[in-house]
Order: sequence, then C-alpha cells, then structure tokens
Amino acid sequence: MFLRYNYPALLWALFIFILCTLPGKDIPHLKFPDWLKPDKVVHFVLWGALCFLLVRGFSQQHSFVYLSEHSKMYAVIISCFYGAVIELLQTYIFTYRSGEVYDAIADAIGAFIGLWFYGYWMKRKFIHAGK
Repeated sequence: MFLRYNYPALLWALFIFILCTLPGKDIPHLKFPDWLKPDKVVHFVLWGALCFLLVRGFSQQHSFVYLSEHSKMYAVIISCFYGAVIELLQTYIFTYRSGEVYDAIADAIGAFIGLWFYGYWMKRKFIHAGK
C-alpha cells in the first residue's frame, strides 16, 4: 500500500539523483541574467516536485498512520535532507560535480514551494469537487 501511493515520489527522487550525478559538462547551460541562476531555478522545481509528490503519497497511504497524519512535516524534512545529502555526495563522492550550500538552500526553498503548491492544489481540488 505504501509503494502504491509513493512510487511517483521515489521515481522522482531517482531522477533527481541521476541528474545530480551526471558530470556538469553533460548538463546544458542556459543563458540567464546573473541574478537568476538557472541551476537555482532547477533546484526549486526538482525539490518542489519531490516535496509535492511526497506529501501526496504520504497523505494517501494507510500503512503508516503517523506518516499520513504528519505528511507535510515529513515531506519537507525528507526533501531538505535529500537535498543536503545530494550536495554532500557531489562534494565528496561525485567529485566531477560541486556541492554548494546555496544549492542545498535552493532545495529547501523548493521543498517549501512544493508544500505551498500542494496546499493550493488541494484547495482547488476541493473547490471544484464541491460544484
């Protein structure tokens, strides 16, 4: 039951892991103004989607009651922790990549954006269900 609702988040986490272990030269570079670095936007999107999928999966599963009752808290904690671990791996294991504190911060901000978007999505879902 747990995997049934959480496989999208697990697949997304695997996708993030693969992207973050690719050599930096293999990732296309986009031209953006200096104040809006494309990698930070990518971090917002990747970790926002991860947190969204985790909250959705955790709240729908019934195998772990405490997890479903506190789905938002655990989704944010796991997303932020995963972002920090990825940055540490990029620093110490995947040395062809560079781990950055600012990327971990962008991951955490992305997680909170995903949490906000989940709340917005649920509100819209209930508004439309009531019509």
